[in-house]
Amino acid sequence: MSFSAIIVNYASWPYTLRCIESLLATGYGELEITVVDNDDQPVPDLPSGVKLIRTGENIGFARAHNRGVRSSGGDYVVFANPDTLVGRDFFERLAAFFREHQEAAIVGPRILDDSGAIQLSARKEVGFISGLLGRTSLLTRLFPDSAAVRRMFPASGRHDGPAAVDWVSGACMSARRDLLAEINGFDERFFMYFEDADLCRRAREAGRLVYYLPGVEVVHHTGKSSHSKPLATWRLHKSAFLYHRKHGPHGPFGVYSLVVLIGLIARALAKLVLSQASGIRFQASAKCDKG
Repeated sequence: MSFSAIIVNYASWPYTLRCIESLLATGYGELEITVVDNDDQPVPDLPSGVKLIRTGENIGFARAHNRGVRSSGGDYVVFANPDTLVGRDFFERLAAFFREHQEAAIVGPRILDDSGAIQLSARKEVGFISGLLGRTSLLTRLFPDSAAVRRMFPASGRHDGPAAVDWVSGACMSARRDLLAEINGFDERFFMYFEDADLCRRAREAGRLVYYLPGVEVVHHTGKSSHSKPLATWRLHKSAFLYHRKHGPHGPFGVYSLVVLIGLIARALAKLVLSQASGIRFQASAKCDKG
């Protein structure tokens, strides 16, 4: 069973190299690794056998992944963020699961942060509730063990084995190549964010299943491959609206879409204001410490 691992790099070479090392350290025999470089900076020496695709510009996450898929040939494709690290038995466990579950088209592992805390990487379908209970929203942080959060984020609960879910995080996911060919890969209109939710939704609409695998663990150094907080916030909310326009109800005369748009703009502005305020407090604290 052959795997193609694809990493999209953008100004993240130290993390990308560590990710490559963790993939090679598995010792899996039928593995090819492709790095799609969305930057125009010098490239460090890569391990022998690692394929490099240079785009010369930031063409976006979805488009870069599709280029990687087209240039690779494994039966199964692993999409891994530069700031992720896989375990030694990563590919063996994925291969065993895919062999035993022919109905599974996309799978996502349990994702842990630097401290070992579980990230909410398996989720229910996007809707109004998810706007209030986002992965990092205040309500989710205040009530992590509530029934609403457990329903919205299956990864927050205890699982003894694989569980069918609506979608899994693109920080690390694996898909059958035939599924990617059938649904034409990632929708390239999503520059960044929600391309994973869209891919999983189209897989389910095609009659395939998405699984969360708590027995396969990956460490994700959250946010290390993102560089501009304001730009990332803008892209997140822009992609959220694109997802709604593509899959959600619009209402008479597009009224519901207008409400969603206003809500997303307000949410984005609030996040930016809070981020700026936090940055100002940090700088003031640093100056006091120096003084």
